[in-house]
Formats: sequence, C-alpha cells, structure tokens
Amino acid sequence: MRVDPASFNPILGYKLDPGEPGLAHSAPASMSILRVLTQEVSNYLAFKREAVEKGGFIISGGIYLDLRKRGGFLAAVAGKTKVWMYIPGERNARKEEEPDDVQRSREDEKAFLKDKLQELKMKLQITDDPQEKERLEREIALLEMALSSFKASLVLPQFLVGALLDTLA
Repeated sequence: MRVDPASFNPILGYKLDPGEPGLAHSAPASMSILRVLTQEVSNYLAFKREAVEKGGFIISGGIYLDLRKRGGFLAAVAGKTKVWMYIPGERNARKEEEPDDVQRSREDEKAFLKDKLQELKMKLQITDDPQEKERLEREIALLEMALSSFKASLVLPQFLVGALLDTLA
C-alpha cells in the first residue's frame, strides 16, 4: 500500500479578512498551525501597538485557532484574534473627550480614581437596596486598593488597572 504525499500532507490556502494586514500564503497541513499562528500573533501585536499609540493597553485577549484534520495532520484551517483594550478618555466609543495623542499620566489616573471613589461613596449613602450596597462596597474596596498602590508608588499590572476601571466604567 502506497501513501500519496499530496493527500497525506495537502497544501491549504488561506484568505485574510478585509483590511487585515499581511499576505495570504498557502501552507502544507504539517506547517499550517505555525503559519496561522504567525499571522494571528502579528494581528495581536498590531492591536497592542494601536492601544499604545492611543495611550491605552490591552486588558485581555486571545488567539483562537480552528483545528481540523487535513490529510494525516491536525491542521489550522482558520484563526481569530480578539482583544479588549482600555483607552483612557474613551467611553461608549466616543473620542471627543480627549485627543488621541494625549496620554493620561499617573496623576490623571489617580485623580480619576479619586473622583470615581467619591461618586461611589455618595451612591452608597443614598441607596437602600442591600444588594446594591454590597456591590458598591466591593467596588469602593477595589478602588481604595488601587489608590493605596498609588500612594505607595507601586505600579499595578496593566491588566489589574484595566479590570478595575472596566468594572467601574
């Protein structure tokens, strides 16, 4: 019994999404995971560069590969990159609050956190709902923890600051 190399390791063709940078190279099934992963890492880095240029950072994200059997190999037939960015000054997709080239300094972030903390404390005083009070107390505790790191001149990891601000925004 003879195995046909073309059917055992077929060449897979790829298409890029409209507007996606890069070249749509074909790859044999044995090299497809590397090929698709390289393209998706490139997309992730482009998203990261975009966030940094706007004064923000990536909070979370991931690269997802669609793996299927092709010939004698488990091959990547498609890939997707998803990221969640935090860009200071952007709320509800509005950019008119701050120009893109202005980056929020640590002092601005500290002032923002203080304002948000004050707002939550006022809400806590006027609410009667026990579940709402518990939620507000948790958010206040998180903000106070973030502010204490500013006072101690600690730098919180970007994902933690982003997660805090994302839950409060």
